[in-house]
Amino acid sequence: MNNLQILALQAPSESEETGGSILQTNTESQRIEEDLREEKEIRELVLNSLPGLFFLMNEDLHLVCWNKNLEEISGYSTKELTGMHPHDFFVDRDKGLIAEKFREVFECGKASVETHLVTKSGDCIPCSIRASSSLINNKTHMIATGIDLIEKIEAEKLLYQLSRAVEQSPCSVVITDTEGTIEYVNPMFSQITGYSLDEAIGQNPRILKSGRTSTEEYRELWETLIAGGEWRGEFNNRKKGGETYWEYASISPIKNADDVITHFLAIKEDITARKTIERELHKSKAELLVNHEQLKSLFQQVERTKREWENTMDCIGDVVFLVDFENRIKRTNRALHEFTGKAFKEISGMVWQDLLMASGILIPSPCSPGTELCHSPSGRWFIFSSYPFTDSSLNAVSGAVITLHDTTEVKRFTSELEKAYSELKATQARVVQQEKMASIGQLAAGVAHEINNPMGFISSNLGTLGKYVERFNDFIKAQSELIESLADKDAAAALREKRKVLKLDYLLEDGFELIKESLEGAERVRTIVKNLKSFSRVDEAECQDSDINECITSTINIVWNELKYKVNLVKDLGDIPFIKCHPQQLNQVFMNLLVNAAQAIEKQGEITVRTWHESGSLFASISDNGCGMTPAVINRIFEPFYTTKEVGKGTGLGLSITYDIIKKHNGEIMVESEPGNGTTFTVRLPIIMEG
Repeated sequence: MNNLQILALQAPSESEETGGSILQTNTESQRIEEDLREEKEIRELVLNSLPGLFFLMNEDLHLVCWNKNLEEISGYSTKELTGMHPHDFFVDRDKGLIAEKFREVFECGKASVETHLVTKSGDCIPCSIRASSSLINNKTHMIATGIDLIEKIEAEKLLYQLSRAVEQSPCSVVITDTEGTIEYVNPMFSQITGYSLDEAIGQNPRILKSGRTSTEEYRELWETLIAGGEWRGEFNNRKKGGETYWEYASISPIKNADDVITHFLAIKEDITARKTIERELHKSKAELLVNHEQLKSLFQQVERTKREWENTMDCIGDVVFLVDFENRIKRTNRALHEFTGKAFKEISGMVWQDLLMASGILIPSPCSPGTELCHSPSGRWFIFSSYPFTDSSLNAVSGAVITLHDTTEVKRFTSELEKAYSELKATQARVVQQEKMASIGQLAAGVAHEINNPMGFISSNLGTLGKYVERFNDFIKAQSELIESLADKDAAAALREKRKVLKLDYLLEDGFELIKESLEGAERVRTIVKNLKSFSRVDEAECQDSDINECITSTINIVWNELKYKVNLVKDLGDIPFIKCHPQQLNQVFMNLLVNAAQAIEKQGEITVRTWHESGSLFASISDNGCGMTPAVINRIFEPFYTTKEVGKGTGLGLSITYDIIKKHNGEIMVESEPGNGTTFTVRLPIIMEG
């Protein structure tokens, strides 16, 4: 310290050097300046090389010089530290103590204190200060050195933490000297072995020997430790109570600063439970080896069965795949790959709806089992089915098995069968209708024939009766005139009275009216019979020249009872030529159209019947001002069995038969209708029918 003081304080000052240099030559002056500069650099180097803090104070306790460590730790610059009182950079609570220690230095020559240095930024740094007094240039100065205690405090803290870690370690910790005498054990050692700290201290670890560890193992252990190595291994030791246990030990030497072994550290873990488990595992392993072979055989059988089942599923023409709860594909059969043209890696994990829609199948929402799906690109049809899939390991539904059954051929055959069946039913209906009309014709012809005979003599007898009554009337008139001419006025009066009482004049007059009405009624019956005969056309089944106006008129007479109560019938029958046709069939057409027109009128309305010819065709139209039809209904009215009437009030065959009859006549039937504005059916027939 005195050497440092001499270096720092007894060097000549610049003023002295400068004063001396005036008497010397310039060369001598330069040499002295260089020596002084070199001396100053050496002094600063020595000061700054000192560890910790160093500062020198004069008798007024102002800083005279210091090392760089003080500047770096305190944060004050050289200018700020110059002349500064050290009392100013210690914490307030220690300033009284610091002042007391400074007095102690001047009185006793030295003192030391632990305090906190306050940096310029306000941080508190723990430090230990040692100070002593010294005479420099016959003046008392105080030299102080300081040590930063942060590392010491951190080391003590770390040591405490390590100590607590050892105390609380789940492993037992044993420290022995080089002879193997126990100097320390942690609580876990006592907990495992049953020996307390006091019982263990001074003992040798061989108190734990059970005799199950060989001498060779102990020899190898000591050779490793003495050589400075770390030994690891297992011991089967005995506790204080005689119970044996297993432990895994890691023993290593502890060396001092001179690399000399001073102690041995053993860290040991109780592995008794693990050893028990290992024994059980070895036992189980032997059993598992036996079971493994059995399972291997079983797995091979399962694998064969799986491949057989997969091959079986691949042979099925239906598309089959398994999906999870998120509708993502997990497994499929070959049919799906062939249908989509994608490998399993591409399909796996896809949402099945997205896959099928990308392949050209439109998936409705919702898609319930039994739904028909169409693959537009190929025209193939499938029946969609879905079955819940139960995971046996979870005993719960984990997804669904979805199948697509190809029904293209079945649908084609079914469609053809339905078409043939519809045609058969339509043909049957037409045959039945034709037979019905034929039966009606036969009945009408028979009725007409049977009625004509009695109506003939009824009409004849009524005519004869009229002549007879006329003669009786003439005779009564002549008789009355003769009686009036006789002289017996009383007899004439009595006769007149008798004639009046008997109402002979009224009876004669009314008799003529009755005969006249009866004759008119008989004529009407004859007309009806004639119309029936004309409508039935029993004798006209073959194609022949016919008057369509006559057909329409006879048909109107037949259905008049259907029309007369709510229809105002307007007939506009033009001058049309005869055409070659089947009149009985056309009567059926006009009857269907007239009845439909009447049924389209709810209360009161009007039906207009027109005929005309132009451009080699004959036209007949029947219009009504009834409820009319929508375009959707118009598109289907000629379909067999399609009807808009209530159940039981129509078969849906009338217009279908009508359409068929017109087509057989090489004609056509047209419809114009609007809802609420009535309907017009127009029949076009060629005047000259070909074929």
